[in-house]
Amino acid sequence: MLSSFLSVMRIILFSGRGGSGVSTLSAATAVAASISGKPTLAFSLGSGLGHALGIDPAAAVTKAGDNLDVVQGAAADADEFRDWLADLLDFRGMDRELADDFAALPGLNHIGRLLELQELIASGRYDVIVLDAAPLEMFLDLPGALESAARWLKRVFSSRPQSVFEPLVRAFAAEFANAGEGVFETGRKLLTRLAGLRDLMIDQETTSVRLVVTAESGAPEALREASGVLGLFGYLNDAVVVTRLLPDAVTDNFFAAAREREAELLADVRASTAAPVLTCDLRPEPPHGEEALLDLAREAYGDRDPTGFLCGGEPHAFSRDGGNFVLEVVVPFATREQLNLEQADDGIVIQLNGRHRLFPLPDEVGMREANNWTYEGRVLRVTIE
Repeated sequence: MLSSFLSVMRIILFSGRGGSGVSTLSAATAVAASISGKPTLAFSLGSGLGHALGIDPAAAVTKAGDNLDVVQGAAADADEFRDWLADLLDFRGMDRELADDFAALPGLNHIGRLLELQELIASGRYDVIVLDAAPLEMFLDLPGALESAARWLKRVFSSRPQSVFEPLVRAFAAEFANAGEGVFETGRKLLTRLAGLRDLMIDQETTSVRLVVTAESGAPEALREASGVLGLFGYLNDAVVVTRLLPDAVTDNFFAAAREREAELLADVRASTAAPVLTCDLRPEPPHGEEALLDLAREAYGDRDPTGFLCGGEPHAFSRDGGNFVLEVVVPFATREQLNLEQADDGIVIQLNGRHRLFPLPDEVGMREANNWTYEGRVLRVTIE
């Protein structure tokens, strides 16, 4: 079970705008962790880690140092999630080839890789796991996909009493019934693993997200959107890294206007996140190999521990206020116009710019309704009377 590793494991997710150096910073953080003596896994949903580390990415798990393993690249041919979708469609009499189309949908296109990651986490071999995740616009779909896995596990695969007709069905259609049960059981196991991974990702004593941007137009807006989405789903963003800044050594007056624009954007970035902002200068060439990556880690983190938590989180809260119940959800940098609430049979659905999360309510709430909600600053407050 994943829970048995929570006290000794540290997971750091990196994502950011394309070309900002996400893979390089992921590699630098993983190398720094491994050099400190911690068994470390660098896992990539793309293909940038191998280039930064100077290794051959052909093997499923590549040894990159005494304490560093690397897994990267596209999903392997044996994709558990895609194969299960194919079996499900086949069982329902549909075209198996549709499984590839389903598996390519936003939020689902990395599920097979995340199952690989979950298996490596469950092995217990690593103290630190660094995930070089998808580009930011794709990464923000992953929390919703993992949330859906947990929700469907509860809705579809919850225990149910056996119908009095099931023995007859099995007697007259045993092969068909057993085939369906096999597909059902495989789906339950896969969703159980994904739900466990979701629980690990939102455990703010285990996992944090670090966002990487450059000081360019659009970065502050992207950070504000990411902060809201990560907050809604309960992910801790413990740092923002701004890369490729002009070094102080560049004093030519030709770059004066560029430096001024960069300073303005950097100030806007700092105002667009509650996390500490780290910086890295532009280098003559991208860092490659252990020494160059360690130098980058020292520049980015300074005296901080690269594997530590660089700031604390703000967990959601559910409490009683007199005779009412109150749900408080931290959704930073959103606007009231971007938020919407609906009451479902099993909880409250909060929507943010098309993404939504269901917040289950305790049994003691019963049939009460959410009468009003307010959003001031960073916290959405829902009152249930």
